[in-house]
Amino acid sequence: MSSEEIINKARELVIKLRTAEELIRSGKLDDGVKLFKEATKEAKEAKLFDNYIAIIRKVRKLINEERARQARKSVREAKAEEGKA
Repeated sequence: MSSEEIINKARELVIKLRTAEELIRSGKLDDGVKLFKEATKEAKEAKLFDNYIAIIRKVRKLINEERARQARKSVREAKAEEGKA
């Protein structure tokens, strides 16, 4: 890979990771996770994974937090339904 190709690949990778982050923050967890997985796969293939580990960790943490938030919400809803029944 030429240096120009690496730069373009890195740019695409950052855009995908930031887009995944925004999708997750806007409530589209499934789409964000899908894009995140695609971006991390590409990062590993291009040997850029270690260079962008900070962004990858940030998005991974956001995914975990959002999943936990949804789980808590569903538990609360289940308890509310039990209380009504």
